[in-house]
Amino acid sequence: MPPEPVKIRNIHVQKFRNHTQSDAVFGGGINAVLGENGEGKTNLLEAISYLCLTKSFFGSSDAIVLQVGENHFEIAGELEADAGIRYHVAVTYDRLQGEKKFSINRSPVASFAEVIGSFPVVVLSPESGAITTGGPADRRKFLDFVISQSSKVYLEDLLEYRRVLRQRNKVLFDGRVTRSDCTELLEPWDEELVDRGVRITHRRKVFLKELQPLVNEAYGRIAGRAENPSLRYQPSVRHAEEASEAEIRRQFEEDLRRTTGEERKLGVTLVGPHRDEMHLEIQGLDVRSHASQGQHKTFLVALKMAEFLYLQAKQNERPILLLDDMFTELDSHRASRLLTLTESIGQVFITATSDRVFPPDFDWADNHRRFVVQQGTVEHEESSVGTRAVSRRRA
Repeated sequence: MPPEPVKIRNIHVQKFRNHTQSDAVFGGGINAVLGENGEGKTNLLEAISYLCLTKSFFGSSDAIVLQVGENHFEIAGELEADAGIRYHVAVTYDRLQGEKKFSINRSPVASFAEVIGSFPVVVLSPESGAITTGGPADRRKFLDFVISQSSKVYLEDLLEYRRVLRQRNKVLFDGRVTRSDCTELLEPWDEELVDRGVRITHRRKVFLKELQPLVNEAYGRIAGRAENPSLRYQPSVRHAEEASEAEIRRQFEEDLRRTTGEERKLGVTLVGPHRDEMHLEIQGLDVRSHASQGQHKTFLVALKMAEFLYLQAKQNERPILLLDDMFTELDSHRASRLLTLTESIGQVFITATSDRVFPPDFDWADNHRRFVVQQGTVEHEESSVGTRAVSRRRA
């Protein structure tokens, strides 16, 4: 049997962005969120990401998403995961206390990291374009986001690596400012940096090998088989393709010794996973410098569909798919292919300014639903098959 989809059955949003109070009951298939720009469509998807990821997929701070002039926001919903088990999930933020709380079945979680991967989600938005057009940090963010949803061990290593890196950089910076020898202070941080860094490097390498055939499959379904997309990992700690963790460790330690003088001169750590790169190529040529706009979009969609398939296999359940304003970004051919791919994969949320991105005879009955967002208010549209005439009711 195919994996069961993760679903968000309903949501309550209060004092979040421009939603003073919104409620919606979603379908298990495609949920079209329609409305003009600035009305609150994307904000609804952003609220869903809070329930799945504890934060905005934009990376916006909690204070930024709080409605202007308010001190508190709340998002709550019922999610279905683990082959049908339902969970009441809620997140609140208090500006005056500067505190965010997250609960599952009304029990607070000890750490937000506990939530990551519990309700897997894939997000494709215009901001995702930085994966193919941006710098190495954007592609590292993609790597970390996907692997962290599938591996709590990786997420723990990543969070600890970042903590160690901050401390090590502080020691280096202080040593540079005071012109003092910081060798003894660096030693414990060096050891932990290598421990965590080696595991991160090895896991990223394995992940890209597993992702490559999924990207090939998705790219072929969108653009045909004439082009050959490839992912190439370039770790900061250079090593042979089949190097073991022990061999990576030896190279990491050697690189740290080699860069000691330069690190102390600059006051920052110069080697490690925080300086890795993931190259995206078509026919062996770098996407950033050689791909057309259409190829950029095709590669991005293929990456996201591969991410979906990867998480589905690792978590044994189908992620929620959030497509924010993507159909205006694609030509009609690619938009049609993407819509075909999403029709039967699970629960999907699509924002658009109108339902004309869907075929005129699209069946909005049963599992698929349409919502209209106006001035932060969500209404469910009911319509018969093959007609644009609708009746509206509060969601």
